[in-house]
Amino acid sequence: MFQKAIRVFALIPCAALVFGGALQASTVKSEKIEIPFAFSVQNHKTLPAGEYQVEQASGSELASLVNTKTGERVQFIRPQTTHKEGRARLTFENTASGHSLKSIS
Repeated sequence: MFQKAIRVFALIPCAALVFGGALQASTVKSEKIEIPFAFSVQNHKTLPAGEYQVEQASGSELASLVNTKTGERVQFIRPQTTHKEGRARLTFENTASGHSLKSIS
């Protein structure tokens, strides 16, 4: 009985670490964003017009712009202090070659 109690109490901190890590790694998603034109990202990749969403893990500055239809994603750095949960603001620049994603906040 004593050994069983020790095992239970030894497993409680382990379970708390696993559960706490899972909560910390939760993903925050923005509202869906409809982009009506093709655009370039990071000066080398062109993404099609369509519906997108910004995903970012809580506690991380690494975010992804995800095409909701194809699942294609582009990663970028987005400081946590520049966004509100559930919202994202995309800024585009018109260039001679078309639209270019300048920033996401």
